[in-house]
Amino acid sequence: MAKDKSRTVKALKALEEAQELRLWRARGTPQVFADVLPRDSYPVGDERFLHWVLRYLWEKEGEAFLLRPEEWRMVQDGLRALALRDGVEYPLFVRVGGAEGEIFWDLGPGQPVVKIYPGGWELVDSLDRLPLRFLRSAYMHPLPVPERASPEEVFLLRELIPGMSGEGEENFLLLLGWLLGTLNPEAPYPILLLKGERGAGKTTTARVLKGLVDPHQVASMAPSPDLRDLMVAARWSHVLVLDNVSNFNQAMADALCRMATGEALYLRRLYTDYQEEVVTYRRPLVMTSVVDPMSQPDLIDRTLSVELQRVPDTERLPEAEFWPRVEQLRPRIMGALLALAAHALSRTDIPPFVPRMADFAVFAWRGLSALGLGDAFLDAYERSRGLLEVAAIYDNPALSVLVDYIRRKFYFRGTAPELLEELELFAGYSKTAKPWGWPSSPRALGNLLARFRGSLLALGIRLDRIHTREGNVWEVFLAGEKKEEGAAQSENVVQDDFELPLPKRAATS
Repeated sequence: MAKDKSRTVKALKALEEAQELRLWRARGTPQVFADVLPRDSYPVGDERFLHWVLRYLWEKEGEAFLLRPEEWRMVQDGLRALALRDGVEYPLFVRVGGAEGEIFWDLGPGQPVVKIYPGGWELVDSLDRLPLRFLRSAYMHPLPVPERASPEEVFLLRELIPGMSGEGEENFLLLLGWLLGTLNPEAPYPILLLKGERGAGKTTTARVLKGLVDPHQVASMAPSPDLRDLMVAARWSHVLVLDNVSNFNQAMADALCRMATGEALYLRRLYTDYQEEVVTYRRPLVMTSVVDPMSQPDLIDRTLSVELQRVPDTERLPEAEFWPRVEQLRPRIMGALLALAAHALSRTDIPPFVPRMADFAVFAWRGLSALGLGDAFLDAYERSRGLLEVAAIYDNPALSVLVDYIRRKFYFRGTAPELLEELELFAGYSKTAKPWGWPSSPRALGNLLARFRGSLLALGIRLDRIHTREGNVWEVFLAGEKKEEGAAQSENVVQDDFELPLPKRAATS
């Protein structure tokens, strides 16, 4: 035991004298990390750090200096004590972080960090010149050093996404806005939904986008019902890709909403009954799907939907040709993104209207204004959300019947049981034969209406819930009509050529 202790003390003394070693704690956590200057950083206890320690001790002692597992644990405890003594703390990020009004983009293992400031960017070669630190996974891939490029060169990205045409095309604008937003650590990240039939290149497009910002050994993951799988991926990656998504349960939808905005999520610690675990991650997320998996209003509000067209067989490239082209263009596209981000930081103005996910939208608007496309992006963003709202309403059997009912009858007033019975009669459903997803009870219908109240109002249908002595009463009518007029029209009028508008953006002063 004495020999073990002497070897541990000897190793700790040698490490404390190492000029290239810096110990620090992640701000707000008990985690201790070790910087190995100029560019490497590891969690204390990481196998990669152990390899560096053994190599350093071997070089210093002139012979192999092996540490048994119990000795290595004692060395770790000693290093943690040294970090606590010195009191050095840094905010910890993955790939993209912010400090002092500037943005920092980690290019990965063995690479410098890019500092983005208002009007420009530069490379930072040593960790001791940074006001923050980055967590690097053993499976994180390095990014190439960006090339100096003009903002217009971001359109080179179009070559890597077949099936898109026209520089002002809405889908490409949404992709650009989302991609630019991944470089802003201070804003929420909308979910990018890539839709399209088989052969549209959805998975390839997702891999290209992730590879431009946060390449990783695991390029995508399958949807999992276990939230912990999502949290583990979020701990080690900045951009997450969920491939071939079909639908979500409510718990997963809530977790994705929280991840988009950075709200805390409670989990029960494994193998315990009473200890809680709080995780807070804000991450850009890409999902690929053949269908529209978004059915919850909160998730729709946090989603950008992009439709990809099937790639003709005559335009499809083998991977041996496609991915080398990606590697060739990546440094220039990265440089163009940096130019857009620097332009966004140089501006402080606000657009004439601000949609949901305001901080994201304003940053993207400021950056894309360098291309003269800021307002066009906001229009495309609002239209994308509106189309998702329409799709979610018409995909729900009860809501689609309600829309058709109000389109023809103009007005309804009654309790939830009365409304449910009225909709069943209007749709011709019997007591036993109803479509999948139809509300099983008046309470379920009331909850459904409460969740989609805002989406229906955006479509021009207003729902008012009135509290009376007899209970809650629902009034449903066209938003542009007075209640009395709607009630009068509902007696005999059927208007077949009526069309509901797409949601309109709300102007702000």
